[in-house]
Amino acid sequence: MHEEWTQALDEQAAEFRSWLAASGAARRQPGSAGGPWPEPEPISETLPPVPEFDERLLPDSFRPWVADIAERMQVPIDYPAAISVLALSGVVCRRALVQPKANDPTWKIVPNLWGGIIAPPGFLKSPVIAAVLHPLNAIQADWRRAHEDAEAEFKLAIEEFELARAAWKEQYKAALKKGKDLPERLQQEPAPPALRRLLVNDATFEALHQVMSENPHGVLVVRDELIGWWAQLDRAGREGERAFCLQAWNGDTGHTIDRIGRGTIHVEHCCMAMLGGIQPPRLRGYLNDALEDGPTNDGLIQRFQVLVWPDAPRDWRYVDRPATAELADRAGRMLRALADWQPETPALFKFDEDAQQLFRAWLSELEHKVRNDDLHPALVSHLAKYRKLMPALAVLFELADRAEGGFVSFVSSDSGQTQKIRLEHARRAAAWCDYLEAHAHRIYSCITTPQMRAASELAEKLKQGRIGQDGTISIREIYRRGWAGLDTPESARAALDILEDAGWVRPIQAEEGRQGGRPSSLYLLNPAVRSVQAKSEEKANREGERER
Repeated sequence: MHEEWTQALDEQAAEFRSWLAASGAARRQPGSAGGPWPEPEPISETLPPVPEFDERLLPDSFRPWVADIAERMQVPIDYPAAISVLALSGVVCRRALVQPKANDPTWKIVPNLWGGIIAPPGFLKSPVIAAVLHPLNAIQADWRRAHEDAEAEFKLAIEEFELARAAWKEQYKAALKKGKDLPERLQQEPAPPALRRLLVNDATFEALHQVMSENPHGVLVVRDELIGWWAQLDRAGREGERAFCLQAWNGDTGHTIDRIGRGTIHVEHCCMAMLGGIQPPRLRGYLNDALEDGPTNDGLIQRFQVLVWPDAPRDWRYVDRPATAELADRAGRMLRALADWQPETPALFKFDEDAQQLFRAWLSELEHKVRNDDLHPALVSHLAKYRKLMPALAVLFELADRAEGGFVSFVSSDSGQTQKIRLEHARRAAAWCDYLEAHAHRIYSCITTPQMRAASELAEKLKQGRIGQDGTISIREIYRRGWAGLDTPESARAALDILEDAGWVRPIQAEEGRQGGRPSSLYLLNPAVRSVQAKSEEKANREGERER
């Protein structure tokens, strides 16, 4: 599987280099190249291939549930599979730790993960997320009701305490005046109950920190549109919030906030998992800006390791039936058992002997891969974080199958005893990494093949008649429009080189610039493209008349 998509990427890169070589030979002729125009070849941004999701990558405890959601909604199974794994990580968070190396206790991993779904609008990202998170919402609703009961008891306890304190003050004053023995001081004032939380949707930095202080096992942050959260962290003045979130991905770093009026709030271990959805065009635009050298290129994007971008399904059929209650209940019991598990300290897991051998071989292969000079630096940074991903997935799958019966009983790490991760879960985690690596190549192709993307974008602008309506195009006309990926003379020329090789344009050289300045590089537009422009304009006019 890994070799197939790697070979496809190599073939795509070789094809792109041959295009550039051919276009360079064609540019040597000044003026019109003459001769009949060829039929313009289609220009499209080809995404690197990704494998079909194998249901066996999911543990038995929630595999049928995920398949049931995908079948009822008629979406790629990748969607609910990724969200279910992220939901599982959000429930576990700091309830467990995994020590990847057998003899090195200094390296421990918290299995909280970040990720989501990449899909165009209308492909049911939000409904899938809602369906998978339904058991977690039910758990949180029960916790809220329990908290309301605890709040009522707390109010009664506070009233009793205030009365007792008033009586104690009177007794203390009387004893002090008469020189008698002073009454014993009252016990400590009752503390308000903390609201247990699993999910956080939209919270300020300070509010999220407060929630973490009351939920030391961590929380799951759900954002319907991840791109909005990314852009929010990019704004000036949000540097502290951004740093806090980067620490919370580690899951084991403390953070203290001091505020006048609110005092000091310290969180010993900030920990959050995160999931959401992204639209491909917005992802492309953001990646091109965020991964340039600058303050936003700090590894935030690379922390979203469980990001899936499957191909849009070609087949669809009408399905109208309720969810299979037995499957949903089975998954719900597993998640509730893990959520109700409140260890004093996280349980510590290690690989068993066979799983440890597999991890050693897997890590060796990964370390050689990230040291390969052929990979884009952004992709290298992403794959390097698989050092956390693989062990985290392995312990999550181990926990899911152990909690399937509806209860969890583990020994905490402070006892010196450890739990074992079996070979089957280590294999499944390694297979997930292969699967997600293919999706990572597709995601980062937005920046590793920018010339093809820019050429595709320019071709679309030409078909729409946004430029070149008089039959000529200049490089200056393109880059001065400020279109994404086409906003420099170099990027505009590179896109035109590809279009030239595909028969869309021919180079000519003007005698002098339009304003009498330095000569501009001009290109003739294929009449066939101009015919498409005319049809597009005619269609727009008809639609305008209908609206009027």
